[in-house]
Amino acid sequence: MKKTSSAIIALAVGFAVGGASIWLFSKPNVPSAPGQTKEAVVKERKIQFYRNPMNPEATSPTPMKDSMGMPYVPVYEDEGQTKDSPGVVRISPEKAQRIGVKSEQAARRELKRVIRTVGRVEPVENYVHIINSKISGWVEKLFVNRTDQMVASGEKLLDLYSPDLVSAQEEYLLAWRSFEQSKTSTHPEVKEGAKSLLNAASQRLKYWDISEDQIERLKTSGKITRTLTIKTPAHGSVTEKMVVEGQKIEAGETLFKIIDHSTVWVYGEIYEHELPYVKVGEAASLYPSYAAQDIYRGHIEHVYGHLGSIRYTPEGSTEIRTAKIRFELPNKTHKLKLGMYMNIEIPVTVAVNAVSVPDSALIDTGARRLVIIDRRDGSFEPRDVEAGARADGYYEIKSGVHAGEWVVSAANFLIDSESNLKAAIGGLGGHEGHGKAKKQEPIAAEKADKKEDAAPSEHKGH
Repeated sequence: MKKTSSAIIALAVGFAVGGASIWLFSKPNVPSAPGQTKEAVVKERKIQFYRNPMNPEATSPTPMKDSMGMPYVPVYEDEGQTKDSPGVVRISPEKAQRIGVKSEQAARRELKRVIRTVGRVEPVENYVHIINSKISGWVEKLFVNRTDQMVASGEKLLDLYSPDLVSAQEEYLLAWRSFEQSKTSTHPEVKEGAKSLLNAASQRLKYWDISEDQIERLKTSGKITRTLTIKTPAHGSVTEKMVVEGQKIEAGETLFKIIDHSTVWVYGEIYEHELPYVKVGEAASLYPSYAAQDIYRGHIEHVYGHLGSIRYTPEGSTEIRTAKIRFELPNKTHKLKLGMYMNIEIPVTVAVNAVSVPDSALIDTGARRLVIIDRRDGSFEPRDVEAGARADGYYEIKSGVHAGEWVVSAANFLIDSESNLKAAIGGLGGHEGHGKAKKQEPIAAEKADKKEDAAPSEHKGH
């Protein structure tokens, strides 16, 4: 009997200890502060609503998925409830890693970039020669009878027959003989008259481009030439020929156009905002589009003082303001053809010892420019900045950011949307619109440019 009673007592004690153990180990492991109940701690992590991970402005009071099948992220009541300013947001390391937040330190750099444009080969203006006749007549013989023919300085172009020229030669011979006879005269006025007549006849021939050698030959031989030989004044290529053999021409009519392209000009155009970085003497590399290995080294010879414009469509109103620059290149081998297009690369320094941030860190809404400052404690602060030049994947920051500060270079649009939403909620005094799921909208990165006009009050926190 005693053994049975002891077994029953031992069994009861075992049940009691087991039940106590089960009760102790089955309690939820919820940490609590002194004087804080379990219910209060659980209440702190109460889910307030659910948010679209790609569009923080799209929320829902119940769990759901977006159009791509991504589940909405729960937002707890205690998230974002800090003493920071309305625009500052706090993001846990896990969430920052999940949305792809990356930060980079602002530093002082020398920013360089390459200005690229397209140029066109044109002749040097003072190497272009227009050949015409100062007297009317007929082309009796044509020595240069095709275009693109190379001619040397002083080479014959054509023989021109002109009755007026024949008369002028006869007048000169008469004046010459009269002057020779006046040398024996005892009257000074006769000598002076004969000399004046000879000078006038000689000057008339010179006005018609009769050279001194031809006049001397006429005086020595005493024979009149039927034709006038017109010669080229410079070396070059005949680019235009407007006359044929036997043609009747009038005084002042253009006969040939000769261009010396042993030296050429290359005109390029740069955008108006690139003008501060371009100056006369700046080195550049020029090469034809079909032969990138044929590189010509040149310097900017001239920056024109007026702006032009490029219109993309004749009927369109969109125009881009441009400035014209000019290079001078030697072309002894004539490899550069007139009208040829060339690629131009001008390396320039846009900023020296400038505080700079990655270009992906700058958010440009059109009305303002800002960056997201990473405070390195889980909080992020939007800050307005004044941006300068852009080069090498960086923006120069003139004010708003100091060297050594960290800026968000990836997922900054999402943080900016979070900041705007928090500022808007703070201004309204609470979260609204959680009664039903919002209609899916474009992601925050696509809406950032429209946010300033659509809801100006959302940026009060910045």
